[in-house]
Amino acid sequence: MMNWEAFEKALINYDKLEVNKILQHFLAEKNGIDFIDEYIVKSLTSIGEKWERGEVALSQIYMSSRLCEEIASSILEEKNFTIKNAKPIAIVTLEDYHTLGKKIVSAVVRSSGFELIDYGSISGPEEIIKKVTEDRIKILMISVLMYPSALKIKKISQMLHEKDPSIKILVGGAPFLMDSTLWEEVGADKMGKSAADNIPIIEQWMKEDS
Repeated sequence: MMNWEAFEKALINYDKLEVNKILQHFLAEKNGIDFIDEYIVKSLTSIGEKWERGEVALSQIYMSSRLCEEIASSILEEKNFTIKNAKPIAIVTLEDYHTLGKKIVSAVVRSSGFELIDYGSISGPEEIIKKVTEDRIKILMISVLMYPSALKIKKISQMLHEKDPSIKILVGGAPFLMDSTLWEEVGADKMGKSAADNIPIIEQWMKEDS
């Protein structure tokens, strides 16, 4: 059966032939944008959860993300789909060099039609603030793995909101899942519980006036 679970399995196995077969079967009845929403976002989110449970390897999730980004890019180009960005977006991992979570989120965000700047992993709040200011970022996504790193977001939030109150800060990562109020304590505007959870938040912010 050609559903999103079958697509997910093909991604994990890095079976390009099966991935393309499922894609073409879907496109025979529906459009590519629906494929992104119904297959790519769901699959990447599920694969990310499997990795957290130790059910898939790092290499599998990396290749799945790359493959999905390629598919999404081809769909958006073919359909002359307009990039949704009304405001510049950036994503960064604070202090932690284990950036898998950020890679998953980036793949889902890009697959959903948004462009974003990837700052990689940065160790200090000051450098993040400098980059955000230089690039005139309006939505900053911050991923953290450890609790001490999460606490440092408070300084980033305070300084960025002082410079520009319209900047939105979207946080994610293990510390925020363990403490549901931590995102508010560090001055973030929202928390994404999963990669897919970020999309409606970003879409809402794009509609708001700066």
